[in-house]
Amino acid sequence: MSDKDIAKLLELAKAKLEEVKDMTKKDAILSLNDSGILTKKGEFTKAYAELEELINS
Repeated sequence: MSDKDIAKLLELAKAKLEEVKDMTKKDAILSLNDSGILTKKGEFTKAYAELEELINS
């Protein structure tokens, strides 16, 4: 990956962080649902069940 590619990724990451600052809980759950991390009810999917264990420990 070139320095130009890394700079672009950092730029995209910063833009995404700005977007999520004003995100509601519902919007956050929908975003994580679209990513396949949470169900629409806000529960972790099977592939990410270990995350729930880490959060609850």
